[in-house]
Amino acid sequence: MPSDGRVPVSRPPRAEVRERLLDAATALISQRGVHATTLDDVARAAGFSKGAVYSNFASKSELVVTLLTRETEGALDALREMGLPGTDLADLPGAVRDAFAPYAQSTADDFSLMSEFRAHALEDDVVMAAFVAKRRAVLDTLREQVELVFGGQTEAATGLSSDLLARLLIDVALGSAFDAPATGDVGPGELMGHVVGALTRSVLGRA
Repeated sequence: MPSDGRVPVSRPPRAEVRERLLDAATALISQRGVHATTLDDVARAAGFSKGAVYSNFASKSELVVTLLTRETEGALDALREMGLPGTDLADLPGAVRDAFAPYAQSTADDFSLMSEFRAHALEDDVVMAAFVAKRRAVLDTLREQVELVFGGQTEAATGLSSDLLARLLIDVALGSAFDAPATGDVGPGELMGHVVGALTRSVLGRA
C-alpha cells in the first residue's frame, strides 16, 4: 500500500484492455467509419488513455487489421458450427435458412464493418493484403462446407461447382445486407435457402 495510505488502483489485465479497445473501435467504426474514428476516440470510448491504444496497436492500420481478423474468425467459427453436413437434400433449404437465421442482424453489422475495411484497404496496402487474405479464408471455408454438405457431388446436385456455389451464397448474403434498408423483410438465410432449393429441385424431382 502507498505510504500516504491510498489504496492502489488495480489495472485490468492486458488482454482485457485489448478487448475493450477492440469493442470500442468496432462500435465507433460501425457508426462513423474508419476515417472519422481516431485512436483518441477509441481510447476515450474504452475508458483508457491514448497510451493504452499505442501499447497494443502501433497504428490505426494495425488496429483495423486486428479488427478484420477478429470479425473473420468469428464468421469462420459460425460457418463451421452450423452442422449442415449430413442433412438430407430435401431438408437442406430449410436447414440453410434456420442455420443462418440467427446471424441476420450480425450479417448486416458485419457488412457495415467490412465495407469500411474495404474502403480503407484501397488507401492502405497493409490493410488490403489482410482484407484479401481474410475474404479468401471465408470463401475457402464455405467451399469446404459445401463439399461436405453435398458429399463431393455439388455439381451433380446443383449444376454448379462447389467454388461457384460458395461464391454465389456469399454474394447473396452480401447483397442482402447491402439492400437491407430497402428489402430487409427477407434475411440472407432465407434467400440462401431459396437459392439452394431452386438449384436442387431438378435432382429431387428425379429422385
